[in-house]
Amino acid sequence: MVEKTCYEIIVTKPARDRFQNEILSYISKSFSDRRALEIENNFKKLLLTLQVDPQRGSIEKLIRIRDPIFRFILLKETKFFEIKIIYFIEESQNIVQVTDFFSTKMNPLKMQSRS
Repeated sequence: MVEKTCYEIIVTKPARDRFQNEILSYISKSFSDRRALEIENNFKKLLLTLQVDPQRGSIEKLIRIRDPIFRFILLKETKFFEIKIIYFIEESQNIVQVTDFFSTKMNPLKMQSRS
């Protein structure tokens, strides 16, 4: 049996800030406490899937940088609440760098591609 590589997930400070200040704030204001906790847990579970399969994300075409290649996975909780987890993979170090948590309703020019 082939053993899969386990990647370390590093969330940059700007991504953590956006998650704390914008995403969690929106969730707590827009959903019941129980549903907000459920969404937060779903978010964490989805993020952890990158530890074993970081290539699963789609290439983020809105970030026009050749290297690294940015990818995203989508958390869709309702038709009005979708969040892209933006990241790139450092294969040589087995690291996934999460650079942004981005609402699909936001202006794409606000997407953060660097730490």
